Amino acid sequence: MKETLSHRQLQSLIHVSNVLNSSLDIDIIINSIMVQTISVIDAAHGGVLFIYDPRDDVLIPKSDSNFKSEISNVRLKPGESMTGLAFTAQKCLIFHNRTEVEKATATLSEKNHALMLKTIPTVPYSTICAPILLKGDCIGVITLDSFDPSLQFIPEDINLLTAIAHQAAVALEKAGLYREQEETVRQLESLNNTISQQNEMLSRSVDIHNQLARLVLNGEGLDSIISYLHVTTGHTVLLFDDLGELISSAFQDTMGNTDLLSIKKMAQESIKTPGTPRSFNEITINEGNQCLTVLPVGAKPTLYGSLVIVAPEKMREVDIAALEHACTVIALELVKEQAIFDAQERINDQFIDVLFSGKMDDTILQKTKQMDFDPMGDYMALIIRLDESDNIPKRNSIIRHLVQLANRVFLKNFLKGIAARNQDQIVILLTFQQKVSASYAHHQVKELVSKFQQEIQLKNWGTTVSIGIGRIHSSLLKVTKSLQEAAKCLQFLRSFRGKNQVISYKDLGVQRLLLQNSEEELTDFIREVLGPLIDYDQSRKGELLPSLFAYLEHNQNAKEAAEAIHVHTNTLIYRLKRIEDILSTDFSDSQQFLNIHLAVNLYPFMKDKLQENKYISVL
Repeated sequence: MKETLSHRQLQSLIHVSNVLNSSLDIDIIINSIMVQTISVIDAAHGGVLFIYDPRDDVLIPKSDSNFKSEISNVRLKPGESMTGLAFTAQKCLIFHNRTEVEKATATLSEKNHALMLKTIPTVPYSTICAPILLKGDCIGVITLDSFDPSLQFIPEDINLLTAIAHQAAVALEKAGLYREQEETVRQLESLNNTISQQNEMLSRSVDIHNQLARLVLNGEGLDSIISYLHVTTGHTVLLFDDLGELISSAFQDTMGNTDLLSIKKMAQESIKTPGTPRSFNEITINEGNQCLTVLPVGAKPTLYGSLVIVAPEKMREVDIAALEHACTVIALELVKEQAIFDAQERINDQFIDVLFSGKMDDTILQKTKQMDFDPMGDYMALIIRLDESDNIPKRNSIIRHLVQLANRVFLKNFLKGIAARNQDQIVILLTFQQKVSASYAHHQVKELVSKFQQEIQLKNWGTTVSIGIGRIHSSLLKVTKSLQEAAKCLQFLRSFRGKNQVISYKDLGVQRLLLQNSEEELTDFIREVLGPLIDYDQSRKGELLPSLFAYLEHNQNAKEAAEAIHVHTNTLIYRLKRIEDILSTDFSDSQQFLNIHLAVNLYPFMKDKLQENKYISVL
């Protein structure tokens, strides 16, 4: 019987060895070890192949038979349970009966014990564990369980299982070496691909660099650069500045304003994120999906804008690398344009400063002739101030754009001149190419100012402007007066009207008194003229002062004024008579009526100061 068994074991071992050596796939070998071992050992009804993880110092189940899926969560420490004991002893161990099995499994952690009960049909009646030894180190354990009380593992099984474990070690070593070789081959292939891609990128970048260099040296400008990128990529290319304004573009297909606005928002959001070298977004254009590649132009904190490529699919890395190189060239071109703009601005600013000072000499007059300004022509000045400019992000960029916008809006048709930055405001000097009436010039300029404001609102830069307009004056020698008038208009707006307003010196009228007298003098004047009426209205319903305002607003037309405040004409006439009594005046007295008219005109601008002095208005 013993010789027959040994002969059978030898045959089984040969069979297992053939199976294990039939593949170099480590996963197949691991599964084969478990299947073949259980098939040749009679008492084995289930089992687990554990592989040792030296990093975490645990034995991890890699293959099992007749166990539930929870077995994969077990992590055994060396010396823990039967498997851990065999690992530590580095020899095959048999646990002959349930008593020995329960004693060994008592060393299980609470978590592993709970998992064991979930994964096996019953506590084994017998267990055998064989370490897998490789070059003196234990790399795993084969654990077999008998769930039949009539079948137990016998000493002869030790020889067979030990031999199988040895064959398993050899097969695992071969498979491991093969896997390492495959990984090395993959790494070499990956490295070769990377080198090929880098060579392609380098070649493409060199080609683009040479072509862009030629364009720049020939002074072609941004439009030629963007057109070249469009031809090279075959896609739509858009260049936005730091405020999101479209500087240059080359389209593959037509694109509506709504699509452009969506792309602009995506581009602006992309370059807001610190440290983002590129971004990819999807957008629907003309009922088709498109991929946006957004590349920053410049580097934080100095970003000049973004380059956007609109393509049907995500661009290849080699093309993106080449475009990133192009962004550097574009940034340099933008810096050059900015330097030219700044130099011209300094010249214009110096000219404006001289005009402000009123110190004209032959040199300045000669310069005006070079700028095609007629020293005896008609001139008008405007000053644009950025409201709360200190708190506005990208203030310098916004002011630069406002100068460019002013040049585009104002300096055309019958007008010419210059628009220049002067500190944190923009000064526009206009001259008329032919003689026009002051009223006509004033009307035309106000229309252009309205258009200028509308365009600012469309830009959505998050800012507003206040604009002061001087009167038209003959000869360049008198342009200083128009500049001073525009400055006074801004002073008036700052003191009394707030932000986002436009006013001309011509329209100020009696309100100029606000600029030429102290607040105390003005409030004293209003109090002297209207004080009794203000006091009267405070102690009663407050009907007389509004009635006086309506009467004067409608040019002393009692009927129109009565309709405006929804009273009968006779009621208004009665109230006017009462006002004359309270103020001890006579509206037919031109001098007294003029004082009342002036006080009423000044009142809206000074009512806050009157309230501070406890002259609270009912209006």
